[in-house]
Amino acid sequence: MDLLAPFRGLFAARRTRERSDPETSRIPFNMGRTLAGVYVTPDRALTNAVVWACVRYLSTTVAQLPWRVMRRLPGGGAEVVERHPADAVLAWRTNPEMGPFQFKETLIAWALLWGNAYAEIVRDGAGRVVELWPIHPERVTVQRDTETDALLYEVRAVGSGERVLLRPMDVFHLRGFGNGPVGLSVVEHAAQSIGWAQATELFGAAYFGEGLHPAGFIEGAGALTPDGKKTLREQLKQMFGGPRRAHRVAFLDAGMKWNRVAVQPDESQFIETRQHQVEEICRWFGVPPHKVAHLLRSTFNNIEHQSIEVVVDAVSPWVIRLEEEGNFKLFGTNRQGLYTDMDMRALLRGDNKSRAEYLKVMREMGAFNVNEVREYEGENPIGPEGDKRIVQSQYTTLERIGEEPAAPPPPPPAAQPDNPDAPPVPDTDADMAAVQRAIAAALRIEAHAA
Repeated sequence: MDLLAPFRGLFAARRTRERSDPETSRIPFNMGRTLAGVYVTPDRALTNAVVWACVRYLSTTVAQLPWRVMRRLPGGGAEVVERHPADAVLAWRTNPEMGPFQFKETLIAWALLWGNAYAEIVRDGAGRVVELWPIHPERVTVQRDTETDALLYEVRAVGSGERVLLRPMDVFHLRGFGNGPVGLSVVEHAAQSIGWAQATELFGAAYFGEGLHPAGFIEGAGALTPDGKKTLREQLKQMFGGPRRAHRVAFLDAGMKWNRVAVQPDESQFIETRQHQVEEICRWFGVPPHKVAHLLRSTFNNIEHQSIEVVVDAVSPWVIRLEEEGNFKLFGTNRQGLYTDMDMRALLRGDNKSRAEYLKVMREMGAFNVNEVREYEGENPIGPEGDKRIVQSQYTTLERIGEEPAAPPPPPPAAQPDNPDAPPVPDTDADMAAVQRAIAAALRIEAHAA
């Protein structure tokens, strides 16, 4: 169904056409084994500790952010629209089987591993969003209508194989790193790096599992029959195979001698290779190594700034993708000032000292009042007196900088008495002291004359 059909005549005709089957990848997904000899798929990739940590960090970090429906106010600012059905879906219960945290966590994880994440949008009779149901990316094929060029989402039903076509406005589509209408899978493009890490892990497990490290040969055994070779191999494995049998003393009969040809882990820089692979996989996912517990180059002086950088560089792009898709799919083109917002302030707070300095500056410049500061810290307001804003008295405007200070106004004239012959009434303490001194001097003069 072409939703823009009634308006086609109002726009210029498009001169290009898109593919009828948008590719989700530039490389074949079923590539088989990697050069390291390990199969890599989205599910197998999660068995790697670094991949798991990267996906867990990004998905849980985004999932913990509050996602609300907002409305812009005419005079500026915005307010939460708590009574909107979409706000209940985003902030309270996404569907009867999962809450908002698990919904966001699932979509981000799928988008990281598969390149795309999908959810069916369920509306009521009035067209308002009431539920969001995640759809596994493996079941979805993105197509394009050959007549209208509109995207269509073909979903394969579980078990029956039935195929259902969904319109774009009925699908919440979270795309990964861009490839047009679909996203690219990190796992597909990082398969060689992940396969290398998996192979290194298997090598370490096999090294300790064998115990004897049988990458070598025995000489001086004479002409052994096949049964003799098999018996010797089984005896060596039974005596020295496995980590609990390692480092035992071996006895070789008939002048036999063990010759090692395998490279020891320390000689092959096994630990250094593993550390490099942590950084390599982190580059693919855009996650700093210290967020996956790789703290070799982190210090107490830079860890806080690194934590703020990761919000801007790694978390913020996924937040923007969710907000933009929600703004269009949940409200349509006639949004009436509605939009969705994910509050990231909690991730940028820093330590107590930095936060206190920030709030102090914001309050002194009049941007925050006491109640707003307490709300920022999750505390209750103190009442109407906390709504007052303060500003330092020395603040002025740019236009008044450099002007001469205005002269103080002259004091008001003293009130004249009704009797013009009466002496003036002093109006200041200084005048009163002067009158008293004059009276005392007059009395001394009269006493001297007498």
